[in-house]
Amino acid sequence: MKYQTFTLTAVMIVFMSISLQAMKSNALVEEFDINKVVFIEEDQDYDLGFDTSIYLPEGFDAYSNEYSIETVNYIDDCDEIELGFETLIFLPEDFDAYTK
Repeated sequence: MKYQTFTLTAVMIVFMSISLQAMKSNALVEEFDINKVVFIEEDQDYDLGFDTSIYLPEGFDAYSNEYSIETVNYIDDCDEIELGFETLIFLPEDFDAYTK
């Protein structure tokens, strides 16, 4: 008798959980609209302990939209960098940086 009651209870719980999951899946899903996102911008002044304006070029404006890709300095991967000393003497024998 206990086994039948347990089995019947387990079957009822399974059916109830299936029906609850089916009811949840029918809920309306609201589409995400990026225009409805509220962005809060706080004006904060950071004190770095030194005057940053002496390190910036004359007339520098971080908020101006004038930007040229030609002003970006980059290091090409193909350029060899000369350190002024031989690095191999500081590495173990058969060292390969590209192997794991």
